[in-house]
Amino acid sequence: MTGISQISLKSLPAAGEIQQGESLASQGITGAETHKLPEAKGISVSSLAFSWAKKYYSTVAARENQAPRQIPHSPESSNFEGNRAKIVDKLTDTLKVATEIAWSRVEAVLGEQIERHAIDPSLINQEEIAADTRTLYRKAIDAYGDREPVFRLSVLVGKDIVEVRRKYSETDPLVLGFVTLEFQYTSKILLGCLSESERSEFAPYLKVVDDYLHIPYGEINEGAANQPPNSKALLAVQHLLQHTTQIASAVYDRASSQHQGYRSSSGYLSDPQVKISGIRDVEIFQSYLCWCVLAESIGPIQQELFPICVMLYPKLHVSWELVQDMLLILFWEISDRLPAADVMVFLPYLRTLTEMFSSNVFEN
Repeated sequence: MTGISQISLKSLPAAGEIQQGESLASQGITGAETHKLPEAKGISVSSLAFSWAKKYYSTVAARENQAPRQIPHSPESSNFEGNRAKIVDKLTDTLKVATEIAWSRVEAVLGEQIERHAIDPSLINQEEIAADTRTLYRKAIDAYGDREPVFRLSVLVGKDIVEVRRKYSETDPLVLGFVTLEFQYTSKILLGCLSESERSEFAPYLKVVDDYLHIPYGEINEGAANQPPNSKALLAVQHLLQHTTQIASAVYDRASSQHQGYRSSSGYLSDPQVKISGIRDVEIFQSYLCWCVLAESIGPIQQELFPICVMLYPKLHVSWELVQDMLLILFWEISDRLPAADVMVFLPYLRTLTEMFSSNVFEN
């Protein structure tokens, strides 16, 4: 493979290399040496995070056992037009069975991961997860039925979603992986019962719920509240959050061009729904970088993002090479859009994140 995949981990410069305010593109990043992280809560040097990531992955890989089971097919879509009230009725009638079908898929994909990742089975409560899924999606359906604008949904249910997310992540971050997959499969089934025109109307409401569930908005807001006004960390995060979607779109497009013909369990990278979820994944990585910067710790990635990715990505046939290329492209995109002072704030965490997902971690 040519292009971005040929750039090695050492291509990422240390923060000191951009102190003169030059853009990363103008000075180039080829051949820079690996440098240590500054002292921060929860970690001292980037090599420590790399060693931890390698050990974590090796431990998980050692528990690998049976081959994955077959994933059931989704029910056929009932394509018929209807007004808003009929759409609401259709979604409401489908919701309960959708969460049940979705959970059977979650079990098929992740059932063996309970032992492999040493998760306490008592923490994975199917009925509770399904009930939370129905509650939040029902609120989205009601908002749609009441003709609430999409942007209002974050105000109406954002706090509820944050609380549900935190409930599971604080118990065991890996349980959050089961929850997000339950929401993902339920969402697909709900959209599958709608016609194409109906789907385009309702899909944005589901996306708001999914985004709030996947992205640690609550933790980012708390971290921002704990920062002094106009701190370098706060300003850098504010600037990045203004560009996350544009950055994610650019990263996805460039990574897709590097992996033409690549197919995950969800479909080809060119498929519209795969692109939506892929762009969201890049936004998720950026949000964890923001959380780390505000917390002055690599802990959010170590404790939550990395373990969830290790559990989910192989089962969804997302290759580590694709993730590695995405992170390298992400570095370029962030450096192109943010001032050098902001890039310096993110660089230690971005370097460490890249090291944790490097090929050396997953070589076995």
